[in-house]
Formats: sequence, C-alpha cells, structure tokens
Amino acid sequence: MIKKLSTKVLVYTTIIVLITMIVYTISSVLTIMALKKYSVTKVEKTFKENADENLEKEVTSYARILKENMDAKKSISFLFGEIIESAINKNDSNVLEDVYNKMNNILDLRLVAVFDSNSRLIDSFPKFEPTEVLGRYVKGLGKSNTISKVSYFDFHLNKDNSVSYTFVYCGRDSKRRPLYVAFDYNPYSVYSLIKTAQLEPYSQKYLWVINKRGVLIFDPPTKEHPLITLIDHVDLTDPKNGKELAYIVKNEILKGKTGIARYVFRGVDKFVGYTYIKELGWGLGLTLPTEIFYKPIKALSKDIDDRTMYTLALFGLISSLIILFTIVSTYLIAKKVVDPINRTYEAIEALLNGDYSKRLPDSDSEELSKLSKAVNKLIDFFEKNRNREDRR
Repeated sequence: MIKKLSTKVLVYTTIIVLITMIVYTISSVLTIMALKKYSVTKVEKTFKENADENLEKEVTSYARILKENMDAKKSISFLFGEIIESAINKNDSNVLEDVYNKMNNILDLRLVAVFDSNSRLIDSFPKFEPTEVLGRYVKGLGKSNTISKVSYFDFHLNKDNSVSYTFVYCGRDSKRRPLYVAFDYNPYSVYSLIKTAQLEPYSQKYLWVINKRGVLIFDPPTKEHPLITLIDHVDLTDPKNGKELAYIVKNEILKGKTGIARYVFRGVDKFVGYTYIKELGWGLGLTLPTEIFYKPIKALSKDIDDRTMYTLALFGLISSLIILFTIVSTYLIAKKVVDPINRTYEAIEALLNGDYSKRLPDSDSEELSKLSKAVNKLIDFFEKNRNREDRR
C-alpha cells in the first residue's frame, strides 16, 4: 500500500508537470505566432506606406521633368519659328536647312515644314520625310477659332509608320496671312527620360505614358520600340486590358488626378503611382509589380519562420530536459519520503508478528525522526513486557 502511494506521488507529480509544460508550450507557441503575424503585418504596412509615398512622389517628379523638357522644346520652337517667319518673308530659301541642322544637333528633329494659310506645304527639310499628317493637323488649326502662338500636336503615326510629336509655330506671311511652321521631333529623347524609371533599386519598375484618349504612347518593358504601341493601339480604357486598370485610367488619370492604385494587367498584379500632365494631355503611370514589393516581406516572413522553428525546437529540448529533471527529482524526493514510511510499516508489521529485533534509523526529516523514535520506544516497550513474561 505504501509502495502504491510512492508510485502515485510520482505519477501525479509527473502528470501535473506535463500538463503545466504543455499549457505553457501551447501558450508560448500562440504568442510567438501572434508576434510573427504582428511583425509581418506591421512591416508590410510600413512598406506599403513607403511604396505609396515614393511611387506618388516619383511619378510626379517624372511628370515635372517631362513637362520641363517639352516646355523647353516649345520655347525653342517659338524662337526658331520667329526666325523662319522672318526669313520666309525675306525670301530666304535656305533658312529651313540651316535651322534643321542647328536644331537637330541637340534636339533630334525629324523635319521642319512650312504651310500657308490654306494648309498647303510651302517648303520642308529634309524633303524626303512625309508631311501629310502634319498638313491635316495644320488644316485643323486653320479652322480653330482660338490659336495660340505655339500649338502642340501629340504623338502620331506618320505615313512611313514613324512616330513623332510636333510643335507648330503660328506666324504671319508678308501679306499678314497665317503662316504655320511645324517642328516635328523624334521621340527618343523623351523615351530616354522615361527609361530612367527602370533604374535600381527596382529594375522591374517602369513608367508608361498614355495620351488623352487613354492609348499607350510609351510602354518600355514590352516593346523593342517604345512607340510601337501606337500601331498596336493599346487602349487602356478598354476593360479587355483589365477592368481595374480601365477604371483607374478613365476615372482617375484622365480626370487629372494623382494617386496610388493596384490593378492586374495581363495577369500580373501591380502597384501604380499615377498623375496627369494637363498641358500635354499625358497620363503617367509608374508601375511596380507586387511580387517585387512583397519579395523582402516574404524573405522576412521566411526568416521569422526559420527562427520560430529554431526557437520552438530549443524550447522543446529545454522543456524535455525540465520534464526529465522533474521526474527524476520527484522520484528521489518521493523515495526519500516514502522509504522511511516503508521501514516504519515493516517494523510495525514485524512487531505484530512478535519480531522485536527491527529498529528504525534516524531520518534527516525532523518529523520522520520523531516517528522513528516513537516506533523504537514502542518496540522497546513490547520487548521488555515479553522479557518479563518469559522470566515468570
């Protein structure tokens, strides 16, 4: 019976320790997982806020740079337009070639052309470049009630399938009739500016540009030639190219708004910072695939997972050692307590069977030591009584 008590003490103590360790382990795991979720969510939120702020700032910076670039060309077109106007009125036949050579050195000019009040071509240089599209635009200017000194003709396809944009200087001939000087520019300098958006740290980040109808003008990452999209006629207001993107283009960008959005285009999930250049009719979108954005967050999450598994493994090892230590300690303590009780039980059992030879040793425990002395006195008492009876 006493041995069963020793076993029960050991078993119950071990069970209590195990339950305590299991509860503590589960609560620790839940706490670690909650901290992980909080950390990743917090980092993701911070990344998202920074990305939003940076994308919006960056796209507005590009818009400002592009506008300043185009304003400079507009001013140069105005200055050279006055020179050509004056020279034409003086019958200087070489002025177009001279102006073209000077401007083309730094501005990548496609051609210079002069039209009369009836939109008929007076002269152009180089002469092999097609001018039909410019003639139609000038004809439209002649029908307009309000004509500014320099008008902008947005990116367009020419007869030879080349792409260009134009500033048209509106002057007067010697008879005070309208005279139109068209400066038609190649797009490569503008493309070079836009291409810089793909520099590090995000090489997959890029800038696209649409015209006032929502058709892509520039789409650097998908085309060998940046303006081939005009031939493809990729209309971003068309829901076929993505409902989210079509909504952003129609309801945000083309209405002159600046902001941040998320959309899916041709199966790729992306963030975009967007803005609008009213004077040019351009909508700009600075795009970053969400995969690139979430890459450092996923790496952080994996690192946290690895460290969590390491922590749990270490915690499990420590817990196992604690449990083992507890079992051994409990066993030793129980043995130390129960063994004197077992000896006491055996001594009393022997006493009842008439064996007065057993004596209990002193114990380290004060209580057990008192019990041992009391039992020894009891055995001595019975032994003396038996000796008296034997002498009679």
